[in-house]
Amino acid sequence: MGEGVPSEGRPSPGPVRRKEKRSSMRTAASIVGPLAAVWCLVTGAAAAKPPDFEQATRVEGKVPVRLGGAWFLYAQAEFPGGKTRALAPALLTASQKTDADVALRILDVRMPKSIGEPYEAGNRQPKAWEPSREDIALLRQQWAKLPPATSKDWRKSEVMYDRVEFTLASPEKYAEVFAQQDPGITAALSGSVFVMQVVEKYRPQPVPAGENVAQVMERKSMYVVRSATDSLLEGQQFTAYVAAGPGVPIPLTFMGPFKLYRLAKATGAPPPGSTARGRRSARR
Repeated sequence: MGEGVPSEGRPSPGPVRRKEKRSSMRTAASIVGPLAAVWCLVTGAAAAKPPDFEQATRVEGKVPVRLGGAWFLYAQAEFPGGKTRALAPALLTASQKTDADVALRILDVRMPKSIGEPYEAGNRQPKAWEPSREDIALLRQQWAKLPPATSKDWRKSEVMYDRVEFTLASPEKYAEVFAQQDPGITAALSGSVFVMQVVEKYRPQPVPAGENVAQVMERKSMYVVRSATDSLLEGQQFTAYVAAGPGVPIPLTFMGPFKLYRLAKATGAPPPGSTARGRRSARR
């Protein structure tokens, strides 16, 4: 759980403003709002191709599942009092030649309105929005046809990517790749299948004169996969945001469950039905 995150408060759609006094939950929720990959929801915005950005994948060990294809990433942040917020959903693609040769990419595209609007509305409620079977079916039909996310709006915390770095690690490499982790992460790693870490670095956006805004600089997410089937990966996520602050960057950290839904399989992928399940960690 992130520091200074109380159990009450409603999310704000905009970025962190230094001149306003807000509860830390409001500040946190404004960053938990549309931040990751596919949430440019302004209809009628002028079309402009998003700038290209570098994406790289590092594999440590051997990935024990076949990832080739397209995926929909859904994750939640949990707060005291049973409250939850959905982190910005994302679309990913993966090409995989071997268990040690994988290339992942974030698709910087616009979500269908039938998904984007309920997601935003849900983050103004005590319980997070979750995708329905119909949502997943729609994405399986449309993911490759979605338009690019153009005309980003910093007021909605929409980001301009600079670089995205993926790391995939198998259990025998955890100690080497994820040394000196928080005890909560260490516990989640025990008995897991593999880990996907994503570091997203963002470009600063122009802000009108007179606006005093702390824009998000970086997001670092660790997705600990504890159960894997041919169509679904799920487990525990730990996400940290860094926003530009006066003198020292402002860190915010969240944790909760996540699911990766397979939308399509790569050509030559093995037939459905294969599974790889992690061991249950021993109860204390």
